[in-house]
Amino acid sequence: ASVLISRNDPGFTHNGALAGLVAICAGSAVVHPLAAFVIGAIAGLIFFFMFSIETERFKIDDVLGVWPLHGIVGSWGGIAAGIFGSPMFGASVQINFFAQLLGVVFTIIFALACGFVLFGFMKVIAGIRLDDNDEFIGADRAIHNIEAYPEEVL
Repeated sequence: ASVLISRNDPGFTHNGALAGLVAICAGSAVVHPLAAFVIGAIAGLIFFFMFSIETERFKIDDVLGVWPLHGIVGSWGGIAAGIFGSPMFGASVQINFFAQLLGVVFTIIFALACGFVLFGFMKVIAGIRLDDNDEFIGADRAIHNIEAYPEEVL
């Protein structure tokens, strides 16, 4: 789905495939293969739109799309296991949708709480941002004294 909607952009093509794999992990043992295909296709669309929203509207610096790929698409996969984990859709067992939804919500709350505590502690102790000059020249050069893209050195 990401291949079609992104007009064959390599980044979206590869991450779209990863999105399908991430999304199906929660229900891989029980959902029907056709349901797995639907879950993966929807995951590719979710990734494309959420990555675009994250970077363009919210201006979040997430070059690899970690949050939309693992956070949002992973949440979709957990919820999708509850939707498609039913004998009505060819699943081998019945999965409780509300249990899946509750599990996803509590997992997000737990991850955000741990992240805020950890990064809050790191911010106080060592800082988590580069200064403006180091950010301009790039972390590879400022921190590690290496060039990530040697062709730019010429």
